[in-house]
Amino acid sequence: MKLILKLFLSILAAFAIAFLFDFFLLDLFERPLLDQALLILTSTAALSFVVFSVSEAVSGRNISLSVPNIKINRIDVGGFLREHLPGLLLAILFFAVYFFIGLKLNQAGIDTTDNYLDADNSTWMLRISDPGGYKIEMRGPHPFAYFIFRPLGWVMNVFTHYPPLSAILLNTFAGALCVFMAWMFIKREFQNSVYAALIAGLFGMSTAHIFFGSIVESYIFSAAALIGFLLLLQAQSATGALVASGLLTFGITLTNFVQNFIGILVTRPRWKEVFRFAAWTLSVGILLSLAHAAWYPSSKLFFLPSGVQAEEEFSSWIFSNFSWRTFGRIILLARTILLYTIIAPRPHIFTQSVGGTFPRFNFFEISPGTFAYSNYAGLGNLLVMIWAVVLFAAGLSFLWNLVRTRKADLSLAFALSLLFNFALHLSYGYEPFLYSPDWGYALIFFVAFGLAPLAGNRWFQLGMLVFLALLAYNQYQFFALIFQTISPFVS
Repeated sequence: MKLILKLFLSILAAFAIAFLFDFFLLDLFERPLLDQALLILTSTAALSFVVFSVSEAVSGRNISLSVPNIKINRIDVGGFLREHLPGLLLAILFFAVYFFIGLKLNQAGIDTTDNYLDADNSTWMLRISDPGGYKIEMRGPHPFAYFIFRPLGWVMNVFTHYPPLSAILLNTFAGALCVFMAWMFIKREFQNSVYAALIAGLFGMSTAHIFFGSIVESYIFSAAALIGFLLLLQAQSATGALVASGLLTFGITLTNFVQNFIGILVTRPRWKEVFRFAAWTLSVGILLSLAHAAWYPSSKLFFLPSGVQAEEEFSSWIFSNFSWRTFGRIILLARTILLYTIIAPRPHIFTQSVGGTFPRFNFFEISPGTFAYSNYAGLGNLLVMIWAVVLFAAGLSFLWNLVRTRKADLSLAFALSLLFNFALHLSYGYEPFLYSPDWGYALIFFVAFGLAPLAGNRWFQLGMLVFLALLAYNQYQFFALIFQTISPFVS
């Protein structure tokens, strides 16, 4: 009876607080009726869970989130640097590459929104670090992105005094951080520094990562949050740390939280812990989204119909279209996830045909009745053949281990994350490569787990090194083409 009474009082208190907040700060009664109902119900439900859980924790029940005790001293930092020096040097190398490319492609005086494989780099440069960037609309899929990016941009501006450079530096730093975390993840998992360097090199040189590590967008930050969550799972971190990491993923891009959920479900299939993680992350995430909307009126709430109407522009149910368009989208998405994510093809280049003068790059072209895909030539074809063999071998290894051990590990989480992204982007998004950092890590780590039995083989390591060298030249050709194409338009 006391539990029921406490639950009732928690809901009552949450409703009162939510109503006052929504009324005074979110213009409750100026919204459509359906928005009003959902706003009250959602904010009450999220706050009720938090209030009830905190009250239970205070009363001595075991519902509180444990927080790890973190101590940092000079010896620990020095030991960390010595142990992780190869990964740090690799990250610094890629930082230099991303920064060089980023300075060429992110032009502060030119609006290149949608020109570079549909990336909104011009507007994200403003959102992250421009003094007035917070006035730009923040769409629902990014629930509290300004809370994450604006403080970083402000700190960087203190040193650079030039907002566009601040945004480029933050983006390239996030890209380099991903490379370092990828090295750390593989090193911890397989205890092989050479293998870790090869996989991290493949990751940093992949088309998805080298492109979005250079082009200012939100997706490289999403990749960093997803890999950071994996590191916490790998380290058997407490639920509180996982919730904090999940909130970072949730706040940057809403749908990526599903991949966090898949990870904890596969590696820790204890329903109570899974529920606590999901409930805490969603509840606090909703409350932060409400505060974000109050602080930044230009932001939209993802759970309100008025906040997701803009997403209809990027969504289409492909199975209601002509068959050629349905099959074309499926093939394009498969090619993007399995090939373009790793090996850059020759892009299609548009100018007047899309109503602009600055060149626009895409990995496909649609004409009546036909999907045309970006293809490979010469070295690209060789790389694709090698990569196809690698994917096939990794897939066989995954199935063999699953049948032999009948035990799920992170390989299954990676495979499910790839399937989730495939299903999501069948009907969402114009250029699917735009979202490639959301699955690029999963694809490469899936391959790394599959090829792990060969990790210590010197011939295999040499073969991978040759593949990386060839891939580096292919990616160089890709960017050389872009630089040559845009050179008449940029300084």
